[in-house]
Amino acid sequence: MATVTIPKIDISPLLDSASTGSEKQQVAIALLDAFTTYGVFYITSPTHPVFSSPKIAEILDATSRLFALDAAEKAHIPKIAPGGFTRGYVPIGGESGSATKELKEGFSYGYEWPSAELQAKLADSSLNKLQGPNSWPSQETLDRLDQGQRDAFKSTLQEFYLNVCQVAKGLLQGISLALALPEDELAKYCTSSETISFMRLFHYLPYADQGHAAQIGSSAHTDWGFLTLILSPCKTVGLQLFHDNSWHDVPSVENTLVVNGGDYLSLLTGGKLISPLHRVVSNGLEERYSMCCFYYPDYHSKIPLLVQEEFKGQAASGNYSLLRDQRSEEEVANDTKDHSADAQDARSVASKLLNGDINFGDYIVSKWTQVYRKGGAY
Repeated sequence: MATVTIPKIDISPLLDSASTGSEKQQVAIALLDAFTTYGVFYITSPTHPVFSSPKIAEILDATSRLFALDAAEKAHIPKIAPGGFTRGYVPIGGESGSATKELKEGFSYGYEWPSAELQAKLADSSLNKLQGPNSWPSQETLDRLDQGQRDAFKSTLQEFYLNVCQVAKGLLQGISLALALPEDELAKYCTSSETISFMRLFHYLPYADQGHAAQIGSSAHTDWGFLTLILSPCKTVGLQLFHDNSWHDVPSVENTLVVNGGDYLSLLTGGKLISPLHRVVSNGLEERYSMCCFYYPDYHSKIPLLVQEEFKGQAASGNYSLLRDQRSEEEVANDTKDHSADAQDARSVASKLLNGDINFGDYIVSKWTQVYRKGGAY
């Protein structure tokens, strides 16, 4: 399997308020080249804690301990439910973007609301469909995961999530500049992003002992949303990028996050910024962990076209997962509604999103609903 040379970009100027405009512009130039060539790239910063070896070791240790729980304990962790709000445990087979069995388990969590604020919002029904409480393991299980340090497990996960969101906010500046827009242009649509974005911890299983003919770590797909930031602390290769009509390994690089753009961001730029096709495979022998943050604009945001040019490339061809019906074969077979009138190409989806007929949140909820698989384990 070939490996492309994906750029590694030091984004420190975007995270330091003392940086000059010239320093930020240099990062923006690098981001534009990476986005328009591959749609995926590595980022790092020697000054931000999310890229430090001790912090990476902490989150990897917490993640591996979570998935090392026995089956009985995992069975008591609240599972994700249909409806698009994805918090809790994702059992093997609990999600798939295709008919292929995805040999992974996961845990989704996001913003940890202060208790009083959460109760008030629940009481007045002011939460949107992507906001709500996290679904943690039982207190007894959390106590074991804490290893004698009170609330250590939840604190480690929450600190990591908020740090990654902070990095994403910095990237918004660079992307805005890369598109020749004011530095704060994208930030205007991301004022409460950390309350609807979320982190997904993944444990990819080896294939060899599973006995399934159609299996993969994660089916080939493009991400539907805005920005995806991935920590891949394991040296086991798994992530692959489809580029120049072939698959290429995206190896783990120490003290970096992998970033890729999503379908929505790509559509907003007329296809200028690529939403890359990617998948996760296994060598059949080794397990693998990764931590993926899906960073979203505000739920009710209706972002206008950011680049005033004709749709091209991926946008024109409609090569996006957002345009595919990703429900299971059983769900499709049981659906008696005639969807022919709802058939959409890239232009019509973009038109609905950009004209305000669909807000971002309702659109993304519908996509998470499609990949939910009832029952999970198989």
